[in-house]
Amino acid sequence: MASQIVLVLDFGGQYNQLIARRVRECSVYCEVKPCSISPAEIEKIAPIGIILSGGPQSVYESVSLRVDPALFALGIPVLGICYGCQLMAYSLGGTVAAATEATAREYGKTLTEFDTQSAIFHGLPASSVTWMSHGDYISRVPDGFTVTAKTAVCPTAAMACPEKRLYGVQFHPEVQHTVEGSEMLRRFLYTVCGASGDWTMADYRQTAIRSIREKVGSGRALLALSGGVDSSVAAYLLKKAGYDVIGVTMQIWQDEAETVQEENGGCCGLSAVDDARRVAQVLDIPYYVMNFKKEFRENVMDYFTNEYLCGRTPNPCIACNRYVKWEALLQRSLSIGADYIATGHYARIEQLANGRYAIANSVTAAKDQTYALYNLTQEQLSHTLMPVGDYTKDQIREIAAKIGLPVAKKKDSQEICFVPDQDYASFIQNETGIVAPKGNFVNTKGEILGTHEGITHYTVGQRRGLGLPMGHRVFVLEIRPETNEVVVGENEEVFAKVVKANKVNYMAIPPLELGEELSCTAKIRYGHKGSPCVIKRTGEDEITCTFPDGVRAPTPGQAVVFYVDGCVGGGGTITEAER
Repeated sequence: MASQIVLVLDFGGQYNQLIARRVRECSVYCEVKPCSISPAEIEKIAPIGIILSGGPQSVYESVSLRVDPALFALGIPVLGICYGCQLMAYSLGGTVAAATEATAREYGKTLTEFDTQSAIFHGLPASSVTWMSHGDYISRVPDGFTVTAKTAVCPTAAMACPEKRLYGVQFHPEVQHTVEGSEMLRRFLYTVCGASGDWTMADYRQTAIRSIREKVGSGRALLALSGGVDSSVAAYLLKKAGYDVIGVTMQIWQDEAETVQEENGGCCGLSAVDDARRVAQVLDIPYYVMNFKKEFRENVMDYFTNEYLCGRTPNPCIACNRYVKWEALLQRSLSIGADYIATGHYARIEQLANGRYAIANSVTAAKDQTYALYNLTQEQLSHTLMPVGDYTKDQIREIAAKIGLPVAKKKDSQEICFVPDQDYASFIQNETGIVAPKGNFVNTKGEILGTHEGITHYTVGQRRGLGLPMGHRVFVLEIRPETNEVVVGENEEVFAKVVKANKVNYMAIPPLELGEELSCTAKIRYGHKGSPCVIKRTGEDEITCTFPDGVRAPTPGQAVVFYVDGCVGGGGTITEAER
């Protein structure tokens, strides 16, 4: 493993992994960690530098992501980027204020003036273009800091306290639009942090293997080998870490769909078997195909069709994870003497101080799969390995290419493997023989606006394919199977502040007491970035989630998943929303 490491602390910004990539391009090893990491944990890792990422929040809001201010007293160089810069200022006694168009709100390419005597700007042009994206600004820097860059409207485009080796930039040096950005990062790494540049991309494999060994040791692992690049690299990492790895492809496709599955290359289809078998041959691991047709039909396909016919929008991947990939596979694995099941999910498993197991966010927001895993039990988590959660997709593909895996460039599988053309209504009709009857589009007043094609064609929040001559865009607000009505309305009516859910599973925390509340961040769908939320247990199997800022189109049948300190706290199935 490289002797030097730089940490990027994640505050929910979209460029976190790009920052890490830029650091590694400077021949310095880098890892992305959750912003909740403690100063003690940081000291144990002993990084040569820390970079605070950007993020979507405002530092002065009570629900915003923070760091322990003790981080700035560790003596480790720190570079704050955008939100990270504002957080540094706010944590150390400076002032951060909301910007306006007339003051310091900026977005896009911006001419910026630099103090070239500052370490990270030394030897660079006195002015250059940077990429700005901020709605707040630093109106007063902390004591001991000086302003080292500015723009026409932003008085603090950068700041520095060289004595404490603390630096902050309001812009994004990691993006190509910041002309001198890479050189600024290089100066922080080499001039401020004292980097030796002794790391290369070839060190990926050894870094990953050592990390797995340190976390979970060894044993026999039955790995769900889908034939994709993620599970394939997971098998390689586990084997090199000392595990006795057995590759298994789960046969879930139904006989009548074999041709379709083969043509579309679903995650567990026939073509996947060929790819998985080739991977197993390259890695020299045993390989088997196990039949889970019955479990998949009952717990995923039948559930999917029944939910749509009831006017709800299910997430079949969540059901598949809980009842097929874990419950059924784990039982079979333990019965044949395996210690763990393993997958290629972009997530991490941690055992917390309270003794509970939890799914932690992956290092890459772009591929994070924690939302679809909220329903796993403590028993399942205690027997599960997820070795790729510490790496980005690009890193995983690079490992695959370096070790000669035939699936290194294989495209990701489609979201719902058993509906290859994504025509849910036709699939439901073919599966059940039920033709969803036509009915009325109505507004919130109950007035008839037109005729819909059957409730299986629609989901809450949908605006396309409605066929209503309204003269402007309207959205599905509600589906009423009892009256066969689809309610439509304006965009602002799609938002809700209160969401109720049942079938609750608690993960990072023990079950809430009746009436107990928890402040957290929650997601209402897979692609949702998460919003501040207060969770309250309001029934034996019910939670009520209040979103102060509102959320768009919470959908019955989907999951609401809440996060605590970078881990999945739990979640449930949405039953209703109050607008």
